Amino acid sequence: MVKAERTSDNKWELLDCKSVPLTHIASRDSQEFINFLRSELTLFCGTDKNVNLWVNMSAARVNVRHITIPKVPKKQIENVVYWTIKQETPFDEKDTVFDFEIQGEVIDQGVSKWLTMVYTAPKEEIENNKRLFSQMWLPLTGISITPFAIQNIFKTGWIPSAVEGTVASLFIGNNFSRIDIYTKGKLMMTRGIKAGVNSMVESLTEKLAGAWQDKPGAGRKRIPLSVEQVRKVLFSLSPDSPHLSGEDIGIELTAEEKFEAITPALERIVRQTERTFEHYWSNRKDEKIDKIYISSAMNISRLIVEYIGEQLDMESDLLDPLHLKMPQTLMGDINVSERLAFTPALGLAISDNAYTPNMIFRFKEKEKAAVIEGVNRVIFAIFIVIIFIAFGIFFYQVQESRQKKETIAGLEKQLAQLAPRIDQNVVSQIVANYRSEYQITKEYSERYLGLAIVSEISSLTPQNIRLLSLKTNLGAPPSGKEPAKETKKDELKNVLLEGVILGDRRSMESSLAGYIMKLDASLMFHRISIKKNSIEPFKKNEALHFIIDLKIGE
Repeated sequence: MVKAERTSDNKWELLDCKSVPLTHIASRDSQEFINFLRSELTLFCGTDKNVNLWVNMSAARVNVRHITIPKVPKKQIENVVYWTIKQETPFDEKDTVFDFEIQGEVIDQGVSKWLTMVYTAPKEEIENNKRLFSQMWLPLTGISITPFAIQNIFKTGWIPSAVEGTVASLFIGNNFSRIDIYTKGKLMMTRGIKAGVNSMVESLTEKLAGAWQDKPGAGRKRIPLSVEQVRKVLFSLSPDSPHLSGEDIGIELTAEEKFEAITPALERIVRQTERTFEHYWSNRKDEKIDKIYISSAMNISRLIVEYIGEQLDMESDLLDPLHLKMPQTLMGDINVSERLAFTPALGLAISDNAYTPNMIFRFKEKEKAAVIEGVNRVIFAIFIVIIFIAFGIFFYQVQESRQKKETIAGLEKQLAQLAPRIDQNVVSQIVANYRSEYQITKEYSERYLGLAIVSEISSLTPQNIRLLSLKTNLGAPPSGKEPAKETKKDELKNVLLEGVILGDRRSMESSLAGYIMKLDASLMFHRISIKKNSIEPFKKNEALHFIIDLKIGE
């Protein structure tokens, strides 16, 4: 088990790791195992309920492939990937889950396509894992495999040198080995190899059987050796394993002799690895594999790491990411081989649905989550805009309130300085004076209204128009004691204007129209109407005779 969390700079930090033996558990299906696992996980994770729990399943049960598909609209991608992989490796969707990931653009025979990683996994095993953890009341966040866990380590920059370029990871298991190739942190190829630790055990068994038979007193009788005895000899190549004692077989063999005995098995692993690289290079000739990282189910020896690197003619090293960021409090209690065993768990601990293939959170779930996230972002953006607008209005109102308070304070100060203060009697006197002045002004206005009318018409009449008569209806003059009665709507004051227009007959109508427009533009007259408009003889010529009625505005 490995526990990690994101730091403030969006990087991962190792919090804790723990290894627990399962030797006393008879079956994974037993209630004893469920209780044991729940107890250990609860103890390891603590009381924090916000825990993303990821588990590993066997990579041998998952088929991972890379295909290229045409560039189609986003809605059609799933359908295209499904039928492409269905033709190449048929599967039954009732028993198998299917998922994929678009890894980027590639040029295939001069055509731009999408490089797509596709995997299929047994549905039953996934459901069993989900059911197991639901029985423990510990819901799973994700289920993945070791190649994807190592991809997490490379993608997140946990091993800085593996972020750029192309690297390989070789895992030597008991019955098989697995070679994975990563480019810029992305898994580009994975392949199983039918050779592993047991192949080395078989090669070493032949060596030990011959050496044991040749001992004095052994005779020609073939002595059977147990697998555990031979594995102990093999593991003794590593400084992390117990040393052989006087009663153990193979104690007389040197490290070089033991390594020489397992070389044929290692050679088979190397040759299969070379073929994997050649197949990869056949599709990607421009990519060079810079380094190979090695891990194993056994306590691995540096002799094996160096041998594989020399045979492949490339840099080799142990896949040991734990030591790069392991707290000093944990470093002293864990040796190199134990750290290597934590690598898959570390990769799972730094998983995220954004970049980790998840057997229980596949393409459709990611699309739904992306839609929900997009809607949430829009809502959040609108909410932020509303907050800013509300804050702006609030700030504006505060400023307005402050200014009004300052204005009121200034006016109150000015009011306090006025003497004497205005009271109701003073206001009544001011109103009476205003009414008196208004009445005098109105009388003067009515008295000189006729003169004003003649002056206004005289200023507006052009030279080619001669006025014959001007009649006004101004109503009865005021007596001076009582205000004049208001004229009714149908008894408005008016001026009846009669005249002739001289000049060219063709321009007489336009001259009259221009004259009427001038009169209408005057503030004194309104509702102008033509009572007469005709061509008549005037002296020796013709003239346009007109009569115009002008209402006088109040």
